[in-house]
Amino acid sequence: MLKDREQQLKNKLKNLIKEFGYDNSTKQFVMDEFKSRNLSSLRAAWVFSENLDLDTLVNSEEDAQFLFIFSLAFNKALKEKDNDMLSDYQSYFTPVEITQWENYQEEKENEDIFPYNFKDVQEIVSGKQWQTKLTIQQFNELYNVLLWNPNSQRGFKVTKKAIRINEDPNKVKEIAENILAGTYYPDHIKINIVKDENKPIYNPKTKMLTLREGTKLNIWDGQHRKSASALVLAENPNIDFMWPIDITNLSEIETHNAMVQVNKQTPIKEEVISPKDYSKNENLVLDKIMDKHGDLANATKDTDAFVKSDRGLVSKPIIAEAIKDNYTDLRLDMNRDNIAKWIEEFTNYLMGVYSDEFIIFPYETKRTSYINNLNMFYGYIALSAVLKDNKDWKELLKQKIKSIDFSVDNPMWREIGIIKENKIGKPTKNKLYKLFKEV
Repeated sequence: MLKDREQQLKNKLKNLIKEFGYDNSTKQFVMDEFKSRNLSSLRAAWVFSENLDLDTLVNSEEDAQFLFIFSLAFNKALKEKDNDMLSDYQSYFTPVEITQWENYQEEKENEDIFPYNFKDVQEIVSGKQWQTKLTIQQFNELYNVLLWNPNSQRGFKVTKKAIRINEDPNKVKEIAENILAGTYYPDHIKINIVKDENKPIYNPKTKMLTLREGTKLNIWDGQHRKSASALVLAENPNIDFMWPIDITNLSEIETHNAMVQVNKQTPIKEEVISPKDYSKNENLVLDKIMDKHGDLANATKDTDAFVKSDRGLVSKPIIAEAIKDNYTDLRLDMNRDNIAKWIEEFTNYLMGVYSDEFIIFPYETKRTSYINNLNMFYGYIALSAVLKDNKDWKELLKQKIKSIDFSVDNPMWREIGIIKENKIGKPTKNKLYKLFKEV
């Protein structure tokens, strides 16, 4: 490191941390960078919490490497927010250091842990649910095989560049500190063995549950505790601590049902949990639509966050709500199946006729038109209900779309209450229904 510039960098970092370090997404971005390099993110977390004073980093290569990677990661995080205040971070280091550390990744041994045996396992539901306990060290052995699957997560974060678990670094840090202090109550971590992949083998005599090679594991309740465990072991590798573990062998839909049950005790954001509640008939119709993988299914994502980050056009809660509002005969599975097939046919035609707006250039279209605004899908579902069983529906659909000026400059949308990329309330929704039902 360039010694004449070392203090300048430390001072600059401290000022930037004071200004931007409060933002959880920035902290998480920096911590994720360390994790991606197989490095402990504990020191990075401590810098943000001021438990580590940068001035205590002195003349060791390890400290210089940490400063480089921290600066690199912090710069990336700031650039996500269109901030270039740390873009000169390389000027504080030698060319050799830059070459060595720019893409540095800690070597790890190949972690082929399968077949893996859980010992002292109690079977709760035959072939579906088991319980055991693991030391924090044993649990951490599973760190890299506990895969992230957004369809079996209780929450996730969406940006234009990534879809990732919605992990709060402050919460991770708090859990880690409490474990280290001996004040954390160990609550159950829930792991799902993805159904129909490789069924686990349970031996009731030895009470051993064996996971075979190729088994896919999802952690659907315990992500913060997983990350906290890694931080704890970086600080105290020999700590005496146990995690109670629930293990299931469920499909994604069965996992969703379990989430709904857990949510009654630990609430999840309504927009995440509501489409997973299969006691609601509209969600069963939505599920059938999503299974068909048509144009509407491809454009429909879990939450509005996907839409705001240009990863989709509409959210599942909006489609489900529109189905509930406009279709009344949802109690019989036969009717739900027919409605799902009809909505798929209707929207495939709509989005095919206007393919530039919905499929080819959807996000460019948003700059000038509300035709693919997430709230407009309330209107399209309402229109589909009006035109169902009408032999001239295709022509009537085209006439209706042509009759509407979708331009963002059209004052009608302000009068109705459309706000770009924000889900509307009931009064505005009813105005849209009225507009689209007048055929």
